[in-house]
Amino acid sequence: MAKLALTKMKTKNSSYQEQPRGNEYFGIRVHDWIEQAEKYHSPTITPFLNESEMAIVKKICGNKIAYREDGGYDEANYKRVIFLPNREDDFSLVVCLVATFNPKFNEIGHRDVLGALMNLQIARNQIGDLWVEGNRIILYTTHSQSAYIQQNCTKIKRSSIQFNESSQHYAQVINKIKSTVSVSSERLDAVISAMIQKPRGIAQDLIRDGSVKVNHEILEDSSKLCNNEDTISIRGFGKYIYRGVIKTTKKDRYLIEFEKYS
Repeated sequence: MAKLALTKMKTKNSSYQEQPRGNEYFGIRVHDWIEQAEKYHSPTITPFLNESEMAIVKKICGNKIAYREDGGYDEANYKRVIFLPNREDDFSLVVCLVATFNPKFNEIGHRDVLGALMNLQIARNQIGDLWVEGNRIILYTTHSQSAYIQQNCTKIKRSSIQFNESSQHYAQVINKIKSTVSVSSERLDAVISAMIQKPRGIAQDLIRDGSVKVNHEILEDSSKLCNNEDTISIRGFGKYIYRGVIKTTKKDRYLIEFEKYS
């Protein structure tokens, strides 16, 4: 049986108020999905959700209803959620499609694949993670979209392709560059300044402008202390994982370690 995620349920009104800025409407959608599952005593399945939306789902959902997430592999950026009233399940919510092409005659990238799918009027939330590695295109989609993509997405740029369902669920390998640097504190502005190698004032401006997400939520408090394993996304600079303090130097500064997604 699939493992179920259980957290403490908040009241509906309070959870609306606690949603990150700009995500109030999505919080309402989450409650609607939960209420639908409970009302009809039937599993309710969402489209693919991004990391910020998944963070909201986890914040709202609780022991009032069990839920499971599935993106094809554990570290997927896009995942579907199934709300499970009074039951468990063991079926997959996603399909893995694979196609090959000849890179000698045509280079195909992520944007090309996504553009071809959008031209078929497929909504972005019907597509999960997708990437190109070597001569192979890998993407995750819903069961309902799988046949349509196989039948209609037969050409990308100048390459003829054929998507087929794969029984194997592939995981995208993302390289990370590890760095260590000395900072005066673990405040968010100090850590971001070190990550992007810019003055602290620029880091504070980015935070104040809503350009920084910590664990997929916009954070505008420069004085917030970073925690080990925080995921930090900085618009225009990339995505990082804060690993924490390695040691304190003789000058009472902190030697920190972080990794940047390359």
